[in-house]
Amino acid sequence: MHRAIPGLRVVDLSEGVAGAYCTKLLSDLGADVLKVERPSGDALRQMGPFPGDASDIERGGMFLHLSAGKRSCVIDFEAADLEESLFTLAVDADVIVESLPTSEREQLAGLWQRLQETNPRIVVTSVTPYGLTGPYRDYPSHEITDWALGGYMYFCGDPARAPLMVPGHQAAFHAGMQAALGTLAAIRSATWTGKGQSVDVSHWESMLSAHAWLSEMWTHCGAVMRRRGTDFVECQDGLAYIIRAIFCNPSLFLLIDRPDLADDPRWSNVDGWFANTDELWEIVEEWTRRHSKHELVSLAQELRMAATPVNTVEDLVQSPQLKSREWFVEQSDERRGPTRLPGAPYKFSDSDTNPQSAAPLLGQDTAQALAGTPWAAERMPSRTGVADSSMGPLTGVKVVELTSNWAGPLAGRVLADLGAEVIKVEIASRPAARVHYYVGNEPGKYHYNRAGYFNHLNRNKMGISLDVSKPHGLAVFRKLLQWADVFIENNSPRVVRNLGVDFAAVHELNPGLIMVSLSGFGHTGPHSEYVAFGTNIEASSGLTSVIGYGRGENYRTGSFYADPIAGSHGAIAAIAALLQRDRTGLGQHIDLSLQEASAGFLSEFLMDNLLNGRVAEPQGNRGPAAAPQGCYPTAGDDMWVTLAVQNEEEWNRFCSAIERPDWLRDPRFATKELRHQNHDDLDLAISEWTRTQDHREAADILLKAGIAAAPVLTNWEILVDPHIAARGFYVPVPHPQAGTLPYPGFPWKFSATPGTVRRGAPCFAQDNGSVFRDILQLTESEISMLSSQGMTDTIPQTPILRGTL
Repeated sequence: MHRAIPGLRVVDLSEGVAGAYCTKLLSDLGADVLKVERPSGDALRQMGPFPGDASDIERGGMFLHLSAGKRSCVIDFEAADLEESLFTLAVDADVIVESLPTSEREQLAGLWQRLQETNPRIVVTSVTPYGLTGPYRDYPSHEITDWALGGYMYFCGDPARAPLMVPGHQAAFHAGMQAALGTLAAIRSATWTGKGQSVDVSHWESMLSAHAWLSEMWTHCGAVMRRRGTDFVECQDGLAYIIRAIFCNPSLFLLIDRPDLADDPRWSNVDGWFANTDELWEIVEEWTRRHSKHELVSLAQELRMAATPVNTVEDLVQSPQLKSREWFVEQSDERRGPTRLPGAPYKFSDSDTNPQSAAPLLGQDTAQALAGTPWAAERMPSRTGVADSSMGPLTGVKVVELTSNWAGPLAGRVLADLGAEVIKVEIASRPAARVHYYVGNEPGKYHYNRAGYFNHLNRNKMGISLDVSKPHGLAVFRKLLQWADVFIENNSPRVVRNLGVDFAAVHELNPGLIMVSLSGFGHTGPHSEYVAFGTNIEASSGLTSVIGYGRGENYRTGSFYADPIAGSHGAIAAIAALLQRDRTGLGQHIDLSLQEASAGFLSEFLMDNLLNGRVAEPQGNRGPAAAPQGCYPTAGDDMWVTLAVQNEEEWNRFCSAIERPDWLRDPRFATKELRHQNHDDLDLAISEWTRTQDHREAADILLKAGIAAAPVLTNWEILVDPHIAARGFYVPVPHPQAGTLPYPGFPWKFSATPGTVRRGAPCFAQDNGSVFRDILQLTESEISMLSSQGMTDTIPQTPILRGTL
């Protein structure tokens, strides 16, 4: 098969998960990635998991997965000729991805200037914990501190216990994903203008971009997102999840063989459902405990209810759905033999998205790379002079969006933020999610235009009302597809099939159209028709199996975590397909499964199962690389601080910073291994100190000592944080009925073509006239007919929902 971006030349100077995931996504799409390593090897090589737990820099599971398909070149960063060696590698490259410490980056200032003068098309992407600017730029970090700052930790877990982290380097994966997205956008700009630029991506802002109502709950309603405990149901053989955010669904009573409850006044309306929800779910669990989790899910899905099992990583490895879609891939080399790896987050109909070789041995390509011929002859094509370099990277791209909820609208909004012209199509009888978090917590007459959830996800778009389920409405929709470059939809596969706008139909209509389909389980396989939301996918993807305080205590993230992962990957796929279409003129279908995209973020645990057969379980806030590591109570109501001590030098500084030198002599804490063994005792001792401190004060004391630490921030604290303010992450977005309010900005900072806010989210049917008249050139009689037949109603049938998702 073809590759989406063959000839893209990438020099990877990054260390760790974030940069590696960025360049993995680029490599799997066809880029030639040259991994530059120090003589000791990339940090990923040391990370594991290792087969049989025997440390080997050539067999670490994270490196095997994230570096498959790349090449390796070793360079001594202490050598006198470092700058010349890097110039040799990068002079003909298209992209440099780096995560260097500030001191090293500044030492190479001459190299960056020389490269930009010699190769003006080059894109330099920096991916770091805090970004290249701001007061926290050089703070030490760790995965638990990244998570604490990113908004999710405060509302994950039991409200009576410490907040929970989600393990597995989640913030780094988000940053790598956003770095790949920003890089591809910058590359498309460079191919059209001949001018490269820098792209600045931080772990923190990438995490803040993975929310849909974190800030809106505060700015719109004055509410703090808090932990709400667990809401799984017990089954005979484990746990399952039935989404509770879809209220008043009488199918629930059919599922549990209690149709009589459908007439019970306790659950006859939304208010009653809220008031009596605990009582209802006690009745539900009486039934679920008598059934297996897969039996429950099968029965619920027959009723079109969003239910999924809580899968372990072993369940994923054995999954018939993933097997049917050939998600796991195998790579082999002479030294290591065959190795199974997690697959790609999407499937392209006309492009291979799997790695083409096993991960490289350390330095195996050094001689060739430093000989001055590091690249194959193929190059990305140039279209210099076609577009204005001051415009957004996707200016001129036309997008039609038939989406609701989160993943699909996010994919469309990302393209819009980057300059694309996006038309959102809504149906008055089944409008997009124009509910939740009304401005001032007051719905008002036009509540459907005042919902923070919708307005967050739909800025920069035009909005029309068009009933595509009716023949004349569908005919108009088909005209829109003829106009478009990209079609984004996140419906059940049978919806587009029944409408006659599946890929076969739209490709015949517009051969250049790129269709991006986001669904729970993909368009093929035995579970393809399953109903699911982002919360369900947390359970089915294995994520919830590793969240908790210990074995048997599983929790969700507290949000719809799979949606932002899928939506951002959808935007990545769309831009890659546009780059391919620039060469071929042809569009293609992108089939993106929320389950597969999310499961990829469990690389550490999947690789441990594939290499060692182990099944990961909840590990609380601890991890193998640091001790102590945890979340500790501080002064105030439900205030917490996180920290991680990673080696003996840090342990000495930690004890000195909190004025406990006696711990250095305590035999229980003499080594990292002993600190792991006596972690409970250590946690109690640390908590005695933290309880006397403000959570920011405690973090500042440790950060000054060079220890990774961070307060667990609430939503309101994030909005007023000085570092976030200094980097201008939250941006004012005007809206005619909701007013001007701050919303999350952009996870990438481009030096030449920044993301922009050109307009707020559309009011319902706001752009009917301009789209029908100006873009589609419909006559007045055609427009009148659409209106008279109820296909362009201007008032949606949207309920008022005051509850929280």
